[in-house]
Amino acid sequence: MSKIVFGKNLKTAVIVNPQAGNGRTAKIWLSVESALKQSIGPFKSIQTTCRGDAKHLTRQELENGAVRIVAVGGDGHLNEVLNGFIENDLPVSSDAALSFLMTGTGCDFQRSLGIPANWQSAVENLKQAQVRQIDVGKVTFTKSDSTKQVRYFDNIASFGLSGAVDRCIENSRPPAFLKGTPLFLWATIKTVLTHPNQAVKFQIDDGPEQQIQTRLGLLANGRYFGGAMLAAPEAELDNGMLDLLMLKEISLAKFLWHLPKIYKGTHLKIPEVFFQKVRRFTASSTEQIILDIDGESPGYLEATFEVLPRILKLII
Repeated sequence: MSKIVFGKNLKTAVIVNPQAGNGRTAKIWLSVESALKQSIGPFKSIQTTCRGDAKHLTRQELENGAVRIVAVGGDGHLNEVLNGFIENDLPVSSDAALSFLMTGTGCDFQRSLGIPANWQSAVENLKQAQVRQIDVGKVTFTKSDSTKQVRYFDNIASFGLSGAVDRCIENSRPPAFLKGTPLFLWATIKTVLTHPNQAVKFQIDDGPEQQIQTRLGLLANGRYFGGAMLAAPEAELDNGMLDLLMLKEISLAKFLWHLPKIYKGTHLKIPEVFFQKVRRFTASSTEQIILDIDGESPGYLEATFEVLPRILKLII
């Protein structure tokens, strides 16, 4: 990593999701905006109004010459901004870099970078920003209308239980006091009670087709997901590989018994966990299996997961 010095002529756009953190971001934005200006200097501020907005706003700013985009929101918002950075597996602008400030619910990606959860401390850290080239994951997946779509991810893409947990959080009304890690734990326990092991056919790199009965599979670039679960303790953001983990067929009681281990990152030792570092992974099923891509559930298997080595310039 190298240190970068920001001058007054640097064209920076800050793209904000005011709804992140159940509307918390809108309430604290004026304070965040003031602190950001002291930390990184002047910038153009834009607020999103609907899902998908951040991708298009990011692309627009990059095409207009922005060389730094700061995403303010949650993991899903950061994913949208990332997808504005990349087109056809290449950066839209080779000069542009991405920064972020997490104000959402899970805030998982920042944990892999050791960034403080407190936004004031995270803003202060941006004064000492450094450039880092990181890998990006790519998923070619199936939408509900059976068409194919591509989505890039910075953190973790997964399928099965995690996708169902996303839908649970999105479609149910959890108790108001549940936020962050407790919210994801509540949704996980609620969902797993009805979520079965499912048959998945898969291929790793150029290897033979295999089959597994699984509740959960994930391809990790970052280490954390699901609100502080240390899902992929050996994952690295710049090693040109994704960490593949799949849970082999396991009883519900045994799954719940082992669940605390995923928060500590000690689950790789469990015999029922399949683990391998991969560059490409394809999975399909005759059953409907939901995807989770950086905290959002945009589609289903069949899907192909790939790594694009060091194509994103991160300033953090």
